[in-house]
Amino acid sequence: MKPLLASFLFLLTTLGAAACGKMPGGEGVEAGEPVPIVLTKADEAVRDASNAFGLDVFARLYALRDGKDVAFSPLSLSLALAMAAEGAEGDTWQQFRTVCGWDATSKEDLGAFYAKMTEGLAKADPQVSFTCSNSFWAANNLPLRADYTTLLERWFTAESYTVDFGQAATLGKINQWCSDKTDGKIPQMLDELDPLTRLMLINALLYKAPWRDKWELAEGREFRGESTKSRKDYLHADKDFGYADCGDFEAVRLPYGNTAYEMVAVLPKAGKTVGDILPAVAEKLDGLTLAERPAEVFLPRFSTDYSTEEALPKILKDKGLTLPFSGDADFSGISTAEALYISKVLQKVQVDVTEKGTEFAAVTVIEFRKNAAAGPSGKVVLDFNRPFVYFIREKSSNTLLLAGTLSD
Repeated sequence: MKPLLASFLFLLTTLGAAACGKMPGGEGVEAGEPVPIVLTKADEAVRDASNAFGLDVFARLYALRDGKDVAFSPLSLSLALAMAAEGAEGDTWQQFRTVCGWDATSKEDLGAFYAKMTEGLAKADPQVSFTCSNSFWAANNLPLRADYTTLLERWFTAESYTVDFGQAATLGKINQWCSDKTDGKIPQMLDELDPLTRLMLINALLYKAPWRDKWELAEGREFRGESTKSRKDYLHADKDFGYADCGDFEAVRLPYGNTAYEMVAVLPKAGKTVGDILPAVAEKLDGLTLAERPAEVFLPRFSTDYSTEEALPKILKDKGLTLPFSGDADFSGISTAEALYISKVLQKVQVDVTEKGTEFAAVTVIEFRKNAAAGPSGKVVLDFNRPFVYFIREKSSNTLLLAGTLSD
């Protein structure tokens, strides 16, 4: 249950949020009506596809978790990918559309959709703080197309920076930006920069929400983990909750503020694991009916820090998004001076769930490098500044004498 609780905060990205404010101290909240985000049929198709895309990526991250809790933001990843896709052309753009579920969407419509979503999320509940920040960091000798930068600034309100990725100070500036936009929750997004980086797109989300209802604190209750048992403090309430029994799992709605936001906590039935139920949860979540009924709920108070590390590029490629990572990538919508490809996709998340409410921060970084394979006149740069493999062979007979690696 624990990893799924942390992650479902980010699966419901079409619910509301609002302006900055301090969370009440766990007291019951009287609030105005939620301000709905009005979506067209085309918007709903993009939302549904984005939710399905995010759920599938989450399930794949969970499969790779190696005993760690997973906390993943589909919205943050989608926003970062959308900024990259706006600069894609030809088959690369078409592949973004297909894999991410934007099939019937133009670049203009895609930008307008995410602008509508982020604006709506910031207005749905005045007691909830939701901020979405975007930026692009270009190498100081990389000319970007003016229409691309205008698009990022218009639809994504993206901040623009020109930097030298070979200077140590640039790493500090990027990490400081991520820390500032997440209220210090993600103080170090990157451990190092590759001087070959040409462009970096960053999305940061910050969410702070008070519970609608008051929780009591039940201290020192047992939590039965996958391998060990431990003692945790639990949030406790005995009242009417939105509830559904879905066969192999049960689900409960835990509302925030004016109910524009909610947590949906999902508990596997006895004998079932999170891995067992994830396919059914992904299938049923969007249409899940949670009917009010008396229920007693114990929810662990927890904090989770998570990084996707190297997992996202492989997951995205496995889902069919291969061209943006390859020598055949076409990002001529970003720059006509250089051919670019995506070299890194990384997300970090920090979550706190207490008796007062929930706070989370998520940052997604997409890194671009120069595509050395593009064009016969392009200069190839080989910088062996990371682990590599080598061979010694006899040339005429192609007899291999030695194979080795250098890692440290």
